[in-house]
Amino acid sequence: MNQTLHSPYFSAMHHMEFFLASSQKKPHSLLSQGTKVLMYTLNRILCPTDFSDAALHAVRYAAFLAKNEHGHIKLLYVDENEMDPLEYLMQDEKKKSERRKKVSAVAQQKFAELIERASLNPQSTSTHIHFGPAYHEIIQEAEANRYAAVVIATEGLGHTSHHLLGRSVERVVRLCRAPVISIRPSDHVQPWKIKTILCPTDFSEYANYAIPYAVSIARRYTAKIILLHTVDLTVQHPELLVQNFPDLSLYHDHSKEIQVERIVGRDIEPENSIVRLAEEYEADLIIMGTHGARGMRRVQIGNTTEEVVRRAQSPVLTITHPVHKSIFPYRFNEEYTPQSPTSA
Repeated sequence: MNQTLHSPYFSAMHHMEFFLASSQKKPHSLLSQGTKVLMYTLNRILCPTDFSDAALHAVRYAAFLAKNEHGHIKLLYVDENEMDPLEYLMQDEKKKSERRKKVSAVAQQKFAELIERASLNPQSTSTHIHFGPAYHEIIQEAEANRYAAVVIATEGLGHTSHHLLGRSVERVVRLCRAPVISIRPSDHVQPWKIKTILCPTDFSEYANYAIPYAVSIARRYTAKIILLHTVDLTVQHPELLVQNFPDLSLYHDHSKEIQVERIVGRDIEPENSIVRLAEEYEADLIIMGTHGARGMRRVQIGNTTEEVVRRAQSPVLTITHPVHKSIFPYRFNEEYTPQSPTSA
C-alpha cells in the first residue's frame, strides 16, 4: 500500500527500506539447529453450532483449518431450553429424560445435514450434545478437553443484531481460556486462505503473548505478519516507536523464516486503527491477546479486543495470557460480572 504524509500509518517513507530489509526470509541454513520450537497447530477444533447459516459459515472455516492440519473437528450443540423457568419448575425427571432423547434425535439429524452441507470428512468429525447454558457448556468442553481452538460465529447463539455480539458468543470470547477464533458470517463463500496476518500489540507482555501463535500459523501457511502498534493522536513522532517492536526470535525459534512488517498507527482508539488496517491490507486473520497493558482493569477481556471482535471483517484469534488465566478463577460465580467499558 502506498503511504503518504497524511497516512495514519508510519511504515513507509524512509522507514520502509528498514522494514523490507529486516523482514526478508533468511536461508534455512542460517537458523540455529536443535532448538525447541513452539508450534501451535490447529489440529483439534471445537465448533459450537445452533444449525444456523451463521454457524455454518464458522463450521466451513473450521473445516479449512482442520484440513490443513489433518485435524479433527467436534461439532457441539447446546440445548438451553431446560433453562426455561417453566421447565425448571416442573423438575419431572421422566419428562426431562424423554425430552432429551427427542432433542438428541433431532440434533443428530441436523448434524448429518450440517456435515453434508459443510463437506466435512465424517472420519475426522465427531458430534456432541450438551444441555445447559450455551456459553458455560462451550467453555467447559473447550477447557476440559484442551482443544487447540474454539471456532465460533459472531452471530447466532443468542444473536441480537448485526452490530452486537451474540450473548453466548460474547461470553465465550470473554471468559474462555482456550484460544477462540471468532468469525463474522458472510453470504459470499470464497476459498479460504491465510497469507496476511495482523498482530496488534501495545508492547506489553500480555499482548506479545500472541506472537508465537502468529509465527506458528504464519510458518504453516507461508504468511506475512504485520505487527501493529497504535498511539494517541497527540504523539508527534510515532515513527520513532518502530524500534520498540519486540524481537520475534525471543518468542519463536523460527521467526526469522517469516516476512514481517512493522507499522505504527495513530488514532483516538486502537481498535479503530486495527480494524481499518485489517481492511486496507486485506488481512486474512487477526491474532491478538485478550488483554493489553490496561487489561488488568477489566474482568476478562480488554475493551480493544472486544471491539475488534465485534467490528472486524476478518476472523479474529484471541489468546489469553497465563497470568489472566490464573487471576480469574471464579468465572462462573454469580458475582463475577464484567466491568463497564469505561473502566478499561
